[in-house]
Amino acid sequence: MPKIVDIDLICMEYAIDPEMAYGTSRGLNFKRSSALFCVTTDEGITGYGEGLGPVQPIRAYLGLLKSFFVGKSLYDFDIAAAYCRDRLYHFGFGHNTSVLSGVNVAVYDAIGKTLGVSVHDLIGGKRSDRIACYATTGYVTRGAKNTLEMQLSKVDRKRFDGVKIKIGKGPQSDLVRVRIARQILGDDCRLMVDVNGNYTVDIMLQSLKLIEPYNVQWVEEPLPHGDIRGHAELRARSPIPIATGEGLSSLEEFSTLIEARGVDVVQPAIGRCGGLVEARKIATLAQLHNLRVAPAVWGGAFGLAAGIHFLVSTPTSPHTENVPFPVLLEYDIAINPLRDDIVKESLWPEEGGVVVPTGPGLGLSLDMDKVEKYRIGET
Repeated sequence: MPKIVDIDLICMEYAIDPEMAYGTSRGLNFKRSSALFCVTTDEGITGYGEGLGPVQPIRAYLGLLKSFFVGKSLYDFDIAAAYCRDRLYHFGFGHNTSVLSGVNVAVYDAIGKTLGVSVHDLIGGKRSDRIACYATTGYVTRGAKNTLEMQLSKVDRKRFDGVKIKIGKGPQSDLVRVRIARQILGDDCRLMVDVNGNYTVDIMLQSLKLIEPYNVQWVEEPLPHGDIRGHAELRARSPIPIATGEGLSSLEEFSTLIEARGVDVVQPAIGRCGGLVEARKIATLAQLHNLRVAPAVWGGAFGLAAGIHFLVSTPTSPHTENVPFPVLLEYDIAINPLRDDIVKESLWPEEGGVVVPTGPGLGLSLDMDKVEKYRIGET
């Protein structure tokens, strides 16, 4: 059996032109970063996976957790990860789970390369050759070079089955932004909105009342993720489905939210929730409660690829021939060279969605010259 001989971390960063900076109701982003985990086996195979979060604490946690995996069989991840969680239970969940997430995806990439099969074949199969996408855009911005209208005008409706925009600055602002989106995209476009947890229940209810006439498909992260009772109250009163989960880091947290009936669309982030293994458990839990699953996908190329393999291998339960709402892959269409430049394969959607990679593992190969362009050191 192949053994893990090393786990390394490639940290990358891309600085955004300040005039093009974009973000959410909580503030603007002036850079994109990626923590790329590299799991190497004694057979010379290297697998890659992405963990979400700031690279400095992720690097520090890897230094702590690495010894739990090096020297173990490539196939022993679940056992090693469970021991790691139990041994370090007092750490709770957070950046350490982002490390486990990145290592888990890298392990599956390495297993796929070792066996010559795709990751989706390892975790459940492939229900289609491509995945329909929705475009994440309509970010909060400043200045005249990257307005909401400009962002929405770049959406290619042939490639994307829906659009998600950012709201959350206030109910009246939400109304204006949703109205603009409808005017530009038309009434036939699936439209989702994302508050990024910036509201309380009462403010969210005010916003929902204003935007309900515009046929919004879901409101994402309406409240801070720790407000479980608030989510339950909001879902019981909301005329629009509630989607959330991007900020949660464990199966236990998802279980608490789901048991409270605080969510309609469950959104695990594979790079934060524990990786492909935990995301599959979360999807099973959601299916047991007859809830939809739509993973949050943010980051670089390997995070996107993990989302593709996860979605295409996840059943559209309980549906068979007729799926009332398509299972959609989130695709951030802001400029992101950490997704588009560092791999030799293109993951950009074609007409009808993203073609599922069929090569071994995640189906991606690094362009190391481009990686070096964006690599940052340990400071």
